[in-house]
Amino acid sequence: MESMEETVGDLISTCLRAQGTRRVFGEALPGLDHVAVPDADLARLLADADGRIAPRAGVALVDDQVLRLSSRPGTAVDPTVVTDAERLPGMLASWAIGEVHTAVELRLDLDLEAPAPAGAQPLEIQEGGDFFSLNASLSQINLLVLAGPGVVRDGKVAALQEFAARAGVGVLNTWGAKGVFRWDSPHHFGTGGLQERDYELAGFGEADAVIAVGVDDDEAPRERWAHTQVLDVEPWQLPALAFDWPDPARELVHPRLYTELAAALQPLYGSDDLPLSPARAAADLAQVRPDGGLVVADPGPAGLWVARCFPTTEPGSVVVPATPADGFAAAAAWVAGLDGRAAMAITTAPMGDQTRRLLEFAGAQGGPLVLEEWGADSGLGDAESHAGRLDVALQGSGVSVLPTPVDFSLTDVLVGVAGPVVAWT
Repeated sequence: MESMEETVGDLISTCLRAQGTRRVFGEALPGLDHVAVPDADLARLLADADGRIAPRAGVALVDDQVLRLSSRPGTAVDPTVVTDAERLPGMLASWAIGEVHTAVELRLDLDLEAPAPAGAQPLEIQEGGDFFSLNASLSQINLLVLAGPGVVRDGKVAALQEFAARAGVGVLNTWGAKGVFRWDSPHHFGTGGLQERDYELAGFGEADAVIAVGVDDDEAPRERWAHTQVLDVEPWQLPALAFDWPDPARELVHPRLYTELAAALQPLYGSDDLPLSPARAAADLAQVRPDGGLVVADPGPAGLWVARCFPTTEPGSVVVPATPADGFAAAAAWVAGLDGRAAMAITTAPMGDQTRRLLEFAGAQGGPLVLEEWGADSGLGDAESHAGRLDVALQGSGVSVLPTPVDFSLTDVLVGVAGPVVAWT
C-alpha cells in the first residue's frame, strides 16, 4: 500500500510536535490532540494558558485559519500572512526567539490539504554561542543577580543554584521565577517587581553590578532596576560564568526586602481571623497543593498576594502572569487537568465575564476545575476549614467554585513595607 503524502497541515503539526506542543484549541490539526472550542477568544485564552504553564507553545487555530502560538496571556497581535508553505518550518521554530513570553499569529493563506513542500522538515533552534567565564575579580564586588521566568522555562534552575553557590551571590527572583530557591536559602533575596520599592529594598541601589538572566520585561521593566552596570546572560550560559572563581569569602545577609516583609507577614500567616488574611489563604494553598500540583492566579489583588506570599519550594508550581487576561486562572487550571495535573485557580471577586464563560465551557466539557473566588461572601465557618475544603474539592472530578472570604484591606501591610503595587500597571 502506498504511503499517504504529507500535507501542509501535517507539516504544521509535525513542526509543532517537535517543539513539545501536544494539542490545538479551536479547529483541528492532524496529529495533535484536538479541543474543540467554537469561540475564538476562548480558544486563544486556553492556548495562552497552555503555553504559560508549560515550556511549549500553546496553540489555537481559529477563524480564517489564524494559527496562534502563545505563552503570553491576553496579548492582541496582528497576524502575519503566510502564503509560502516552505517558510512554515522556520516561522514555527522561531516564534519566541529573544522573548521569554510572547504571542504570534499566522494567517495561513494556504491549502492545508495540499502536498507539503518536498523535503520540508521541522527546524530546531539551538542554544547558540560560546560559553564564557566572568573575570574572577568580579568576586570582590557587590554583585546581585536578577532571575526571571526564562530560567524556569529553559530548565536551568539547577544551573542558577550552582552559579549562586559558586559565586556566593544573592538572587532576587521576579514572581515568574518563584521557587528557584527555597524561601530559607541564604541565596534567596526575595521576590521582586511587584511593588515600587522592591529593588531598592533588595539592595539594587548599592550593587556594583547586576547579572540579569531569563528576565521578562513585562515583569521587570528595565527602568525600574537597571541603575548600575548590567550583564545580560542567557540561562544556558550560567554553568560557566563563575568557572574559575575562588571560594566565596563573605557571608550573605538577607536584604531589607526579605527581612522586613517576613516580619510584617509572619503574624498574617498564622492568623485565624475571618475574613482570612491573604497570607494565610496563600499558605493554605501551599499546604494542600500535592507534589507536582499547580496554583494559578489572575493578576489583581488575589494575584498580588499569591505572587508575594505563596511559600514556593517547587519552580513552576505557582503562576501569576505578568499580563492581565480575564479568565486566565480558570483556563490554566482546566488545561492542567488535561495533563492529569492537580490545579487550583484563584481569582478576585467579582469574577469576570471570561472566567464565567470558561467555567461554563469546563462544565460542559467535563474534567476537574477548582476555583477560589477571593473576597466573596462565603459560609466558611472558620479559618481552619479553608484548607480542608480545598482538599475535598481537589479530590472531586467536576467544576468546584469556592467563594472565599479574604481581607484585602491587609494589602496596606505590603504597601507600608515596599510601597505601591506596580505589577500589571
